[in-house]
Amino acid sequence: MKSKELIRLLQEEDPTGETEVSVGNHDIFELRTEPAYWDGKLQLLIRDPAKAPYYDIVGGKYCTAGSKIVINAMSISDVLWQDPDATVDYSELGQYADKYREADEKTRRASRDVTLKVGMDAFYRWVKSKAEAIRPGDTDCRSGADYFFEKHLHVDDPLKELPKQKHVDSTGKEYECWPSVNDRRESGWDDRIEVYWRGGWGIKMKDGSAVEGE
Repeated sequence: MKSKELIRLLQEEDPTGETEVSVGNHDIFELRTEPAYWDGKLQLLIRDPAKAPYYDIVGGKYCTAGSKIVINAMSISDVLWQDPDATVDYSELGQYADKYREADEKTRRASRDVTLKVGMDAFYRWVKSKAEAIRPGDTDCRSGADYFFEKHLHVDDPLKELPKQKHVDSTGKEYECWPSVNDRRESGWDDRIEVYWRGGWGIKMKDGSAVEGE
């Protein structure tokens, strides 16, 4: 469907422009233009005008040339996966509110669990790299790393600010890019945290505010 036809149908369906628009019962998050071949080939419907206004689809076509306007919807579950602390209004659901709230709470918990695991995995890799430098081959520090992270760190801890980094590509051309989230996070841990060996692995804050393993 061409954008002009979509506009015509929307104006015909809702002259005031005040009705909510949904895709799969989800609100529209964004609208953008992309090449037709991005994210898989564009699938177009072939219509027979003689069959309108009834079902007029008689075939389809895969399209690789030109552009397409992509409408992306976002569900409340999507929102909660991105931000498990987001506010959800159940005031219009009446007797069904608890059912939806319970389902959303499961999504919140799952999101937090995944985020925590990703953070713990990143911290473990950092601790292991420090342990490897101290005692190569003896890096059984997973449980200590996980315990320290859960007790003394948080996935939303502020990231250290780092300047742009210079890199040289395979042709010898130099370019600049911003450090990754992982680079900023690990640099902050380098500043604040020490991994040490004293008959077993230990982790501590360099300012003495937390010590685990002694």
